[in-house]
Amino acid sequence: MEIQRRMAVAAKGIVLGIAIALLASSTQSFVSNSPVSASSPAVLSASVPVAEAPAVTPASSVSPGAPAVEKEVPYVVTPNEVVAEMLKVARVTDRDQLYDLGSGDGRIVLTAAQKYGTRGVGVELDPKLIQESNASAQKAGLGDRVKFLQQDLFQTNLRDATVVTLYLLPAVNLKLQPKLLNELKPGSRVVSHAFDLGDWKPDKTLTVKVPKTGRIHAVYYWVVPAQVAGNWQGTLATPLGRQPVNLLLRQQFQQVTGVATAGNATLAISNAKLTGNQISFTTNKKVQGQAATIQFTGRVEGNTLKGIATVQGAGLLTGKYNLVAQRR
Repeated sequence: MEIQRRMAVAAKGIVLGIAIALLASSTQSFVSNSPVSASSPAVLSASVPVAEAPAVTPASSVSPGAPAVEKEVPYVVTPNEVVAEMLKVARVTDRDQLYDLGSGDGRIVLTAAQKYGTRGVGVELDPKLIQESNASAQKAGLGDRVKFLQQDLFQTNLRDATVVTLYLLPAVNLKLQPKLLNELKPGSRVVSHAFDLGDWKPDKTLTVKVPKTGRIHAVYYWVVPAQVAGNWQGTLATPLGRQPVNLLLRQQFQQVTGVATAGNATLAISNAKLTGNQISFTTNKKVQGQAATIQFTGRVEGNTLKGIATVQGAGLLTGKYNLVAQRR
């Protein structure tokens, strides 16, 4: 019986050793890459989400002054074609400050700096990847435009970021969502490779085919919305004098609904659009039997809403008028 038991244990060890060797071989072939070049991607569509789960065993890393911990996200390379499309959809320029959370070998930050002159910060736990990223930056002459920080992305202050890029996991994205909404300024852009941000629906979804592998990758894009929900009270300057206006707005991320009250009329708003701090909507009302339309376009600055109301089909009131409102 003892001999049979030892033979069974030895057989299990052989099988486990073969499995580990196969996994190591496939992982090495999948992760090999060159850091900074970006070729032209093939963009297939604008509405097909594709989720792809990283297939690499998580690596352990060390935060400064902390014991060794396992990374929350495994390191999987973003193909250069996907990098190019992420930066393109975000419309990065030399005026942007880009943060790449989970920056890996630094290719997104380095490509943005090299191609667009963008200042960038890469945040990564793995000290070897930080060392590799810094070496690539120095070699490319980008040391004055980029930096790489070995730290927890959840402890990273994002308040000066105008663009944030991600290639994380769904659960990490969900955990990160409130931080992005609370810390980023309205109008900041967020781009994620492969995974979305849960109930915060993307403003755009793209798919990119990588010719070398034939795989299709999803790219999700958001513009951080201003906080517009609340009761706004203001006045509309018209030929008949200043008219009191009340707006009651409800909000779920960039989706806005509500009602507008002017005089004794309460009208539902429609076609509302919120992009950063830019807001527009329409209301309709019958005036002397004719359909009158009010189109508002303006911006939110803290608790102040300013813009132009364009009135059409309202007789003497037809025209463009300034609207200023305060949130109460």
